[in-house]
Amino acid sequence: MVLAVAALIVFAILAPASPARAVPDTTCRVGEDIPLDRRSLPRTAAALKAGRPLTIVAIGSSSTQGYGASDPTRSYPAQLAARLKLRFPHSSIHVHNRGVGGDDINTMLARFPRDVAAAKPDLVIWQTGTNDAINHVPVDRFETLLGRGIRDLRHRGIDVLLMTPQYAPQFTGASGSLLYVEAMRRTGQQLGVPVFDRYDLSRAWSGDRRFADSPPLTADGLHQADSGYHCVAVILADRLAALVESDKAR
Repeated sequence: MVLAVAALIVFAILAPASPARAVPDTTCRVGEDIPLDRRSLPRTAAALKAGRPLTIVAIGSSSTQGYGASDPTRSYPAQLAARLKLRFPHSSIHVHNRGVGGDDINTMLARFPRDVAAAKPDLVIWQTGTNDAINHVPVDRFETLLGRGIRDLRHRGIDVLLMTPQYAPQFTGASGSLLYVEAMRRTGQQLGVPVFDRYDLSRAWSGDRRFADSPPLTADGLHQADSGYHCVAVILADRLAALVESDKAR
């Protein structure tokens, strides 16, 4: 309870005073979408198809926690839950936000037993890499720990979806930052784990004039703002829903 109250206080102090104007969902969808292979997320696809309860744990750092959002309900995990519930009204869907600002891969792995395994999720969305680049965690160690974490989750029968860092000046300005993005893509390919390439998506958003009145990043040049979190939730919900909605259309 104390931690929950503290998190709300942090939001009250650090979040913008008022929400920005929301961008349309269509604005978020840039380029050709990359569908998820249901064979890589079998537990998630089966639960959605059968209308069974689905538990998702979103673990990561401040951009999972929702730093920069005008309200906790505008974090991407909260918006993802709302969107999935609309698309699957007969399913009981829970998305647990386990983002902690400042965490790198070492501290996230240390939280796995308490914050991930204890929830017994069907799917883990693992956002990492940003603080590792900024804190100069050796990229080879980062890649080794990433593979170790994925294997641990899969050993427990949990689906895994990796999320790369956001495109942001403070991240891209870190020495060797793209090596962490490449390590996530490479590990995903090697282990058959899908990668939500937020880096490429947010790079497209950053140069899109349709975001002029509602920038996807906050003024600090690192964290996502309301429109950025909104678009992450839009694309994630699209891709997860597409695991089974194509069957319904037949």
